[in-house]
Amino acid sequence: MRREWSILLFGLLLAVAAFSQVTQQAILPPELQWSGKSQNLMAPKNDPWITPTEQSDFARTPRYDETVQWLQKLATAAPELKMVSLGKSPEGRDIWMVMASKEHAFTPAALRATGKPIFLAQAGIHSGEIDGKDAGMMLLRDMTVRNKKRDLLDGANLLFIPIFSVDAHERFSAFGRINQRGPVETGWRTNARNLNLNRDYAKLDAPEMRALIRALNEWSPDLYFDIHVTDGADYQYDITFGYTGRHGYSPTIAAWLDEVLRPNVERDLQAMGHIPGPLVFPVNGRDFQGGIIDFTAGPRFSNTYGDVRHLPTVLVENHSLKPYKQRVLGTYVLLESVMRLLAKETTRLRAAIAADRSRRAQELPLAWRVPQRPPEMFDLLAVESRVLPSTITGSDYVQWTGKPVTIKVPYLRMNEPALTVQRPQAYWIPPAWSEVIERLAWKPSSRRAKSKWRCIG
Repeated sequence: MRREWSILLFGLLLAVAAFSQVTQQAILPPELQWSGKSQNLMAPKNDPWITPTEQSDFARTPRYDETVQWLQKLATAAPELKMVSLGKSPEGRDIWMVMASKEHAFTPAALRATGKPIFLAQAGIHSGEIDGKDAGMMLLRDMTVRNKKRDLLDGANLLFIPIFSVDAHERFSAFGRINQRGPVETGWRTNARNLNLNRDYAKLDAPEMRALIRALNEWSPDLYFDIHVTDGADYQYDITFGYTGRHGYSPTIAAWLDEVLRPNVERDLQAMGHIPGPLVFPVNGRDFQGGIIDFTAGPRFSNTYGDVRHLPTVLVENHSLKPYKQRVLGTYVLLESVMRLLAKETTRLRAAIAADRSRRAQELPLAWRVPQRPPEMFDLLAVESRVLPSTITGSDYVQWTGKPVTIKVPYLRMNEPALTVQRPQAYWIPPAWSEVIERLAWKPSSRRAKSKWRCIG
């Protein structure tokens, strides 16, 4: 019996030692050091308008109620701001949008009457990826009560949705984004019914998405940003963004995004110590040796949905392996840069939108593929990696070393039509499918729209 107890004790000691080794091993790859000028954007600890995230030195993000209370307090103090509920989530939470207007133009008609461009920035469609919320709160404060960026509202209006998937935001846990450097707790990827809202633009299954599309119809923004955070691969870029290219449904808009927005925004990010880049999707999962792919998605995703309806739409993907402070501050710089650019480029952008909306191409692509020709090569700002066998799974895995490297990789652009159809003269929908008609024409009457808006501030 004593021998059996000794064996059992020895086994327990080995298990404890093994567990200790596992828990001491870093889950994430080595962190790339960063010290950008954008750190000067943070409010001092004694500032009465410091955000909850800044107060925690970017360790945490506030919960839904704390976020709404802080924004309501700000809107009460700042006459340039008003909050409007776009609708209710399945669990009964308001989906808030903050309107920022120098002229206090807080209806769709009044906002358009200012003549200024309207920029809609949306955070938290995947609520574990919540950088945009905390960056937007800082920017709204600095444009109003802190008097640091008040001139931004001279040239543009801002519509800001801090948390789109509000129920998912409250599926709060420290284990939802273990592949991400902060905050310590986050929301979840899908809503209360486990629907992924960034797969629902074309379907309109979720009430959240119907509320958003109604808002896009009513407020008619000139530019729409959907802010996310990546999964997986390591590289040097901290802020990446992209959109459907000139091969899509809005080639004139895509040209403006290529020639005007991207170079200006990238310059501003670099000046503040950030490393902007294109959307980075490795062809072979997380291994860059096969190159990266410029993926053309379907209209269930925000950027392609915007392309279909000729609404300039940019998908932002911050890099999950960069510290939360770096990501939030980079997003702040991104939003500020866009507002300054819109103030100067309103005429050209609106001309591009009008040109694409007047197009009537007779052949329409429904799907795309990578052309069968040698791809262009791209200098990727990568992080050194190696493929190693796993003693646990028996398969290979990628280990990132934390050493910055520049590698030349194939850049595969999915820009060749794989399936096309001729534009029909008309569409026939059987009467049994009335919900299809309702979703295609999802735009409520003026009376219904007016009854839906509930304002605070």
